[in-house]
Amino acid sequence: MTETDPSGDALKEFDAAIRTDHMVGQWTFEPILEAATGGPTPRGTGHVWPWKTARARLAEASKTLGPAGVGRCNLTFLNPGITQGPPGSTHTIAAGVQIMRAHEVCWSHRHTMSALRFVIEGNAEAFTVVDGEPLTMDRFDLLLTPRFSWHDHHNPTDEEVVWLDVLDLGLTLGLNQAFYEPFGEASQPQHPSAAESQGLRAASLRPVWERPRQERLPIRYPWADVVKTLAAYGDTVGDPYDGLALRYANPVTGGPTLPTMDCWVQQLAPGFEGLSHRRTSSSVGFVVSGHGRVEVGDDTWEIGPGDTFAIPNYAWHRLSNPDDAAAEPLRIFSVHDIPALTAFGLFYEEPVRAVAAHSAPAVPGIPHKPYYRNDAMLAQGETR
Repeated sequence: MTETDPSGDALKEFDAAIRTDHMVGQWTFEPILEAATGGPTPRGTGHVWPWKTARARLAEASKTLGPAGVGRCNLTFLNPGITQGPPGSTHTIAAGVQIMRAHEVCWSHRHTMSALRFVIEGNAEAFTVVDGEPLTMDRFDLLLTPRFSWHDHHNPTDEEVVWLDVLDLGLTLGLNQAFYEPFGEASQPQHPSAAESQGLRAASLRPVWERPRQERLPIRYPWADVVKTLAAYGDTVGDPYDGLALRYANPVTGGPTLPTMDCWVQQLAPGFEGLSHRRTSSSVGFVVSGHGRVEVGDDTWEIGPGDTFAIPNYAWHRLSNPDDAAAEPLRIFSVHDIPALTAFGLFYEEPVRAVAAHSAPAVPGIPHKPYYRNDAMLAQGETR
């Protein structure tokens, strides 16, 4: 057998021939591997969807769609840098806004896409039902709809209810794991009493006779509780990259909000200038209050209440609240696909690790003449 030029016609003919047998030579992957030198190219671009535009389009959609109940009035934010694959705000996360008209019921269904609702224009009488549990939709509350949980939304009032809708759409469709099922009726049955609520069992006091359910928890995180927790941290600046960033933890396990998405509330004090960093994860942020700036790559946007922004994977970015004289901090609700990447061992940060990088506060007291060494009986990584 004579040697042939690897870039010549013989190799091209061979490549074409084995394609008919549904095979491909690994040598054809070399350009893909070389392109990955230095890490992945961000999928999509940074982008901001101003609240003024989004709210106006949502009102138009409601009018154009017609009477309440005809279909879910939801507008998804599309990343202008993603032109192929599942639609979304990043390559894994689809965020958008949904309006529920007066006296509307959005019919019950379930799907394997995990979803969450961050209420923008709420009402204490409006609610969503998740696996039989009604969850109040008050302003800035976070409501979880875990994968394959029955859910329907109800607005018995004369006012509109609007929320930020976020799903792990790109991830689920990309893995070809989409399941969908309608309930068959507009509303699902609700638990006959609060004593059967999973939300009650996720509280600090739990039944001793039951095994705790750790997944698919229909949880509501009231904004009033979030504000109290932020206040308890006082003047804590937090991390130099993300500011005071607090996770909406799974109330049973203490882990991420959902297996595929983690939710944070971030507070940037006046004068905060975040350091530039990048992660293999992507995220979507919603400005709750205050004003600031988001920088992604070479682009910079001014952001204010109601604005939604996307940060693609592995893109250099930073957040800031540059006005030292600002009357209030910049507060952001954000959703990250970090848990999914962590499960695959693919979460990475530059220039340093920021997420879960530090130990919890140490026990302050050390005896003057201890009987035992100071690290006796401590868990790994725990400090005295």
